[in-house]
Amino acid sequence: MGQAADPARQEHELRKQALAERVQRFEELVREELDWRARLRRNRTKLIAVGAGGLALVAVLVVLRSRLRARGAPDGPASLDDIAAELREIRKQLERRGGESVWQRFLVRGVIAAGTAGGAYAARRMMQGERTTQEAEHRERTG
Repeated sequence: MGQAADPARQEHELRKQALAERVQRFEELVREELDWRARLRRNRTKLIAVGAGGLALVAVLVVLRSRLRARGAPDGPASLDDIAAELREIRKQLERRGGESVWQRFLVRGVIAAGTAGGAYAARRMMQGERTTQEAEHRERTG
């Protein structure tokens, strides 16, 4: 009878150890999932991409909304003065609503950055168009 109890005890101990290992692995997994710093480090690029995409989307929506409001505006490209005026108007509206919050300042700065980049792009495109026109006129005169 002592011999029959021995294998049963060994099996019981092995099962107990296996269960303890599973519990320990589960605890480690739970700790890893609840550690927000580690999760942030793991998903840093995804979060940056989502943030940049969201900021770009908000900037596009603000520009589209202002374009749709200004029904009498010309269809041509916006000048830097137009963009600056729109940004001043947005700031005035924010101040009238009771001051700026952190998110509002973040949005305005993002829109300013997007406007600056858009203005530089538009200026580059205009300069390329002028160069192309000048080159065509030169070819007509000489050719």
